[in-house]
Amino acid sequence: MKKTFTIFIVILLTAVGAMSQNYKQAAGLRLGASGGITYRRLFGADVAGEVMLLGQNHGTSVVFLFEKQKPAVLFDDLNLNFIYGAGAHIGGANHNYNCNDPYDHSYYYSGYNTLQFGFDGFASFEYLIPRYPIALSLETKPYFEFFDDHNFGIHLFVIAFGARFAF
Repeated sequence: MKKTFTIFIVILLTAVGAMSQNYKQAAGLRLGASGGITYRRLFGADVAGEVMLLGQNHGTSVVFLFEKQKPAVLFDDLNLNFIYGAGAHIGGANHNYNCNDPYDHSYYYSGYNTLQFGFDGFASFEYLIPRYPIALSLETKPYFEFFDDHNFGIHLFVIAFGARFAF
């Protein structure tokens, strides 16, 4: 019984088929880790492109994403979509830190500017509110940073809440 229930849930969540959103464009806010403003444009029934202007990793980045979407459940009555994709970002950051001089035991403040460049992933559950042009989403956007404090950086838990006006 447990296996049957698990298989049923997996089938519901991974239902294949394209569902067209009721909008062609959406603009809004991303609140949480790596927050900022977003703009999404649908190119087809299940393909979209998204541009985000985000504050992430002590700087500002422009993120370009290519996304695919499908219904999150088997039935189309619920306007819940699973959106996933990948892309890249570019921007700038100012890393500041306190340094301790071991010889005179004083602290001083230092900082440097750096380029932000890396690759991004994206996954989201988006709900389009019936009768209103508002789409709400729970998103994660993990990213790989090439110049993260002089080293490579992997940021996995970048979770945010999205609210977009659909038109």
